[in-house]
Amino acid sequence: MHHVFGHTSPDTDAFVSAFAFAHWLNAQGISAQAYRLGEPNLETAFVLARWFGCYPNDELPAKLLPYLDPNRPTDIVERGDKVALTDHNEPAQSIKGLTEFDIRYVIDHHKLGLTTPTPAYVRIHPVGCTCTILYEMFTQKGVDITASMAWLMLCAIISDTLNLSSPTTTDDDRLVVQKLCELCQMSVADKGRLADEMFSAKSDVSHLSARDILLMDYKSYEFGATRWGIAGIETVAPSQIFARIDELTATAKLIQAEKGVDYLMIAVVDIKEQMGYALAHDPAQNAIISKAFGANCDDKVFALAGVVSRKKQIVPALERYYQL
Repeated sequence: MHHVFGHTSPDTDAFVSAFAFAHWLNAQGISAQAYRLGEPNLETAFVLARWFGCYPNDELPAKLLPYLDPNRPTDIVERGDKVALTDHNEPAQSIKGLTEFDIRYVIDHHKLGLTTPTPAYVRIHPVGCTCTILYEMFTQKGVDITASMAWLMLCAIISDTLNLSSPTTTDDDRLVVQKLCELCQMSVADKGRLADEMFSAKSDVSHLSARDILLMDYKSYEFGATRWGIAGIETVAPSQIFARIDELTATAKLIQAEKGVDYLMIAVVDIKEQMGYALAHDPAQNAIISKAFGANCDDKVFALAGVVSRKKQIVPALERYYQL
């Protein structure tokens, strides 16, 4: 049995890519079970609810993806068992003791962040979404993509590429989106409306605690000997976030201590305006952000013009800072 999972604090791509890759393996007679390393976020929950409305006879992926506690993976998976990673490959974003398991597959679109003790099937392409890679894998192996699977994969690409507007978007993503729209019989206008609804769903955080907001899309990184947490907040309603700056920054300090990271960056992306922001809350961290991004703090906020991708813009900027 291959145990398949995306990263902790799963977004739509992490959720769907694990589901789709397990299907790809099973279709070829390779036994696989997909898991989730967290609860669906607001956008993913919307996608699943809408998907079930469109395809009521299909079983919800949420039922097919049991929860695997990333801090206690051996409750389900034994050390040495075969695992497959989607949408991540850095140990800090995965299950505890990842290297103690037999990593057989890595399907991802982020930079390489691990080594494997034995040869593994590693497919990492610099595209906007893991599901773009998976579409290519499905077609190459002749594995059928149903309309419902196509719909899910389309949502994942819309999410990760901000509806093909992110700087991470490639021609491959655009082509795969076109093919998936054809498979699920969706027009360009319908795709645009779906994207708007997805982004609106994840932007209404009025009912969430500051902690939930910060952990909704949280990832850990190591830059040299320094550990960072980056809490990503993508929204079409940035005013909701700015109105809660004091609450968010106070909570960030608590999460920073809890996670054992040296710094915790709160990165806000205004999807409509394609504008990035960082919330200021720690003098030492503020100095790093100012130098790494060439930005000044104004009223507790760094304005980072055009910085909308954690993978392609924020992480590389911090890596360059620590290489100086």
